[in-house]
Parts: sequence; structure tokens; C-alpha cells
Amino acid sequence: MNIETYFTEVNSKCQEIFRESMKEKQLFGNAHHLSTCIYDFSNFIADSQEKELIGTVSSQLEAATLSLGLGLYRQAFSTLRLAFEMGLSVAYFSIHKLEHIEWLSGKSDIKWSKLIDEENGVLSKRFVSAFFPELDDFTEEYLDLASKSYRTLSEFVHGNFQTWIKSGIVIKMNSELLKSYFELFSRVSETLLFVYCCRYLKTFPTSQLDSMEFVSEELNFIGPIRELMGGPKEL
Repeated sequence: MNIETYFTEVNSKCQEIFRESMKEKQLFGNAHHLSTCIYDFSNFIADSQEKELIGTVSSQLEAATLSLGLGLYRQAFSTLRLAFEMGLSVAYFSIHKLEHIEWLSGKSDIKWSKLIDEENGVLSKRFVSAFFPELDDFTEEYLDLASKSYRTLSEFVHGNFQTWIKSGIVIKMNSELLKSYFELFSRVSETLLFVYCCRYLKTFPTSQLDSMEFVSEELNFIGPIRELMGGPKEL
């Protein structure tokens, strides 16, 4: 078969899946909203390198969802994992600038084990106590959520056997994987926003907080964040 013909047929199949996937407009719309929230958060970051990296995280979240819509499920889950790693690394690099510079110059890699280290990671009690101590009671919950979400995403990156059963080797619509992706996307986005709020919110003046309605909308159920944003102590 002519190579152009072959990939034209592959593209046609992807477009067919895309049209079917778009029937879940609400799920896609919510994912786009969450990636936009993360991008909007970057606009309030003073450090240009950290700001740029959060923008990259947002673009990777969008790329993951696009892959999902085209039926490229393994690529979607893999890119979502990449976005998760990069997203948490923003907070980590903000207090480890030497490692950030080394990463930018290609001399070091992002290490997941460092990002979620129970003693010194961005979801450790030490980190939270330094920047937003009122969130201390939430660290264990989000650390567990991050670990489990990353583990599931990693199964697709490493090609675990059960992922081939789920996704197969033929491009076709898979509603089960689509729903699973959006559940993970929500967990990843919520965790990233929680970490960013922990790291940065108390460094922002009230005038900036007043412009961050999306934080109140997405994390209003977390008391300390709700109160800092000007909301009531109790719902």
C-alpha cells in the first residue's frame, strides 16, 4: 500500500473516533476549563521561568486531551503523566533553583520520587508548613491521590500487560478508557492546583487574589483556601 494512502486511512479512522468522542462535550469542556485554570494561574507567577513552565504544563494537558479525542489512548495517558510530572516540578524547582537551572540546561532530569518524597517533596508536611501551614491536614490525602494517579498513568507508559488488553493495538473507539482518562485528568488537575495554591497563594497580594475566581470555583471545598480567597469559614 502507498504510504500516503496508508496514513490517510489511519487519519480517517482517527477522525471517525474524534467525531464519536465529541459526543462527550461536557467531559471535554471540563478538561479544557481545568487546563485553562492552570494556565491562568501562571499569569500571577512573578518568576518568568516558573510561569513559562506552568504554561507548558497547560499545553501538555491540552495535547493529552487532543490525543484522547483522536483515539490515541496510550499517547493521551502518557502525555497526561508528563504534564503531571512537569506540573509538580514547578513547585519543586521554585525552592531548588540550582536543580531547575540544571534541568533547563539538560544536565538533570525530573525525578518523581523527589517530587513526592514524604519528607521533602511538594506534598510533604515540611513543604506545606513552610508556605501554607493551614493546609497541613490535607497533605496526606493529596499525596496518596498523586501516587495512585501517577501509578495508573505509568502503566500506559511502561506498557503493562493489562493496558494492552484495554487499549489494544488497533485504533478504535474505547468509551471505557475515555471515561477513565477524564477521571484521572480531574485528579491530576486538582492536585496541581492544590500544590500551586499551597506554594504561591500566600505570596500574592489581596488585589491578585480577588482576580483568581477560578481558584475559588475549583477548590472552594478546602476551608483554608476558601477563607484566604475571602470566602466564609464554614459552608
